[in-house]
Parts: sequence; C-alpha cells; structure tokens
Amino acid sequence: MPTLNLYGQQLGREITDWVKKSPPEKVTLHGHYCIVCPLSVDHAEDLYHEWQSIDDDRDWTYLSDSKPTTKEQCYQYLRELSADKEKLYFSVKDKETGSVHGFFCINKIDLHNGSFAISEINWAPPMKRTRLSTESLFLIINYFMETLKYRRCEWRTNCLNTPAISSAERIGFKQEGVLREKKVTKGHSEDIALFSITAIDWMETAEVLKAWLRKENFDERGRQIKKISDFRTQ
Repeated sequence: MPTLNLYGQQLGREITDWVKKSPPEKVTLHGHYCIVCPLSVDHAEDLYHEWQSIDDDRDWTYLSDSKPTTKEQCYQYLRELSADKEKLYFSVKDKETGSVHGFFCINKIDLHNGSFAISEINWAPPMKRTRLSTESLFLIINYFMETLKYRRCEWRTNCLNTPAISSAERIGFKQEGVLREKKVTKGHSEDIALFSITAIDWMETAEVLKAWLRKENFDERGRQIKKISDFRTQ
C-alpha cells in the first residue's frame, strides 16, 4: 500500500526490517520426484545421450548456445558452465532412476534488492511436460523465497517461444511487459517477454504447486489427475 512522505509525495509499501540478502549456495534440493543439484561435468554422460535422442536442434532454437554434437563437446560445454563465476547452474535428476534430464541457470542475483532470475532452461525430451520440470522450479524458487527470503524472481524468454511462455504462466509467473529488440541471438533479433513472481505472489503460488505435486494427484503412469489451474480456482 502506498505511503506519503513529509512532502505529500507517494512512496511504495514501507519495509522497515529490510537487510541485504545472503548469496545463494550450490545446494542440493530434494523433492518427491526429482533432485536439484549443482551442475557437474559428470552429468554430460546422461545429457549427451538424451540430447542425441532426437536428430534435430529444435529444442535449442531459443537458447543462446547450440547443441553439442559429440560427447567430447558435451563434456567441454558442461565444464564451462559449471565453472561460471557469475551464474549458478543446476541439474535436475529423476529421483527414481538417478538420471539427469536437464538443467537451468540462476543469474541476475541482486543481494541488495533480493531478486534473481531463472534462465537457460534446458529440458531433455523425457523431462518436458512432466512433474519433474515443475517440481524442480518449485524447489529452487522456494529455496530463494522461503530460505533466503528473497522478494522477486524473474523469468525472461523470447516472445516467440510459446512453450516457455505457457510454462511460466502455468507455474504462476505474471507477465510485466516486453523488452523490445533486447538481444541478438544466432543472427536474429529478439523481443524478450519479462515475467515475475514476487514474495507476496509466492505465498499463494507455493500452496497451489504443493497441492498439485502431491503424489495422490498422479496416476500409476505419472499422469496428472487435476491441472494446476484446478487448484487455483478452489
């Protein structure tokens, strides 16, 4: 709720106990179905085979990087990502099989204002549109919001990347606008759609996702019984 200063000017909601936030650590987070852990070069073995399970590059169209074409390139690619000092990369393991099915990045970490961004989401085919993908993002956002007490999570994606936009909206991100002509990727201009979840949003969104992720909401083949949207309307 806006407040007024001594000049009668409107200010944002007052926060009296704000302190600089702690930097995130390379934590391992356990869910019902997946484990989120720091990206390791060892994960190249699983990811290489999964990336090669389809014989084209359509899953890399909206990513800045290109798909490694050999196992050696895959190892080198993960070696470079895991050594990055500015970004944190996390892998997603299937808790049942122990196989790595994808990774994502945490960047734009702002300790003074308590914000961070999820980016470079790279799901291998077996992970797409599964409870593992949703749970992995739930685990990392909850770590920042509940454990570290951050107040804002961003998700940026190409405006033409309709699957990513649908995923962001499905989880509970709200679109804030479009950053026009923001990037040049692989020789093409990109307009970037900006989404966010705030700490206030997360209080309700987390409960919705927890309800959807309950084991009883899935049949024996792992198919959802109720959609996330069903829990929002209750």
